[in-house]
Amino acid sequence: MKIYNSGEKKHLCTTKCVCVDTIKGATGATGATGATGEKGDTGATGATGATGEKGDTGATGATGATGEKGDTGATGATGEKGDTGTTGATGEKGDTGATGAAGEKGDTGATGATGEKGDTGATGATGATGEKGNTGATGATGATGASALNSFASFYAFQQLLSQGTQIPVIEDVSDTEGNIEQTSSSVITLQPGYYLVTYKVSGIFQNANYMQITPSYNGSPQLQYGIYFATTTNGSSATGSSTFIIDAPSETQFFLSYSGSANARDGEVNLTFLKLNR
Repeated sequence: MKIYNSGEKKHLCTTKCVCVDTIKGATGATGATGATGEKGDTGATGATGATGEKGDTGATGATGATGEKGDTGATGATGEKGDTGTTGATGEKGDTGATGAAGEKGDTGATGATGEKGDTGATGATGATGEKGNTGATGATGATGASALNSFASFYAFQQLLSQGTQIPVIEDVSDTEGNIEQTSSSVITLQPGYYLVTYKVSGIFQNANYMQITPSYNGSPQLQYGIYFATTTNGSSATGSSTFIIDAPSETQFFLSYSGSANARDGEVNLTFLKLNR
C-alpha cells in the first residue's frame, strides 16, 4: 500500500487507489539535535561588499636601512648675483721715487771782439763872433705828452689743473681799453707792437715730490731765460715762482705760459700783468 499526500490529506491506496481524507495531527515535540555533519564544500565567492571606513593610522614602523645613493641630478640654473662685498682696506702708500737730476746749464756764448776806436779829427778854426740878434718872440707852449704807462691789463687763474705739456688757461681780470693787450683764446694774449713790462707768478701743489717748469713764449719762440723752475722734496708740498722782464715786440705777437713739469700739479694759481711802455 502506498501513501500519497494531497495537501493536508493523506490517501491510502491499494490496488485501486481510494483517497481517504485524513486530518493532520498536532506537531510533535522537537527531537534532539543530531550530531553536526561534516563541513560541506566551500560555496562560490559572493560579490565584494562595500568598502568599510578607513581605520586609524597604525604606529610608525621602524626606519628601514638607507638605500644606495642615487645618480647625481642635473645642475640647477645659476642663482642671481649676490650683493657686492665691502671694499677692502686701502693698501699702503708706496715709497716716493727719487727726484730726477736737473739738466745742466748750457755754456755761455763767446763775447764778440770790440771794434777799434777811430782817430780823433782835427780841431776846426774858431769862427768870427757874430752880431747879437734880436730876441725872438716867445713860442707857444707845446702839448703835454702822453702818460708813460697808458695801456695795461691783468689776468689770473685759480685752482687750475696744471697738465704736462700744455698752455696754461687764464681769465681776464682788468682789460686794456687802448686795444694793445687782448686775450684771443683761453691761454693766448695778443700784444700789439711795442715795449711791455711783464710780471707773472705761478704756483701749484704736487701729491708727490716733483718739479715745476713754466716757460713764457712770444715773438714766435719760447723764452727759457724768463722761465720758472721749482723742485719739491716733500709729498703734498707747493711749488711756486715769479718772473719780471721787458718784451720788445717789433710786430704783433702772441704771448702764453706753458707748463712742462715732471707731473701734473693741482690747485694751480696764476697772476699775469702787462704794462705797455712809451719811449
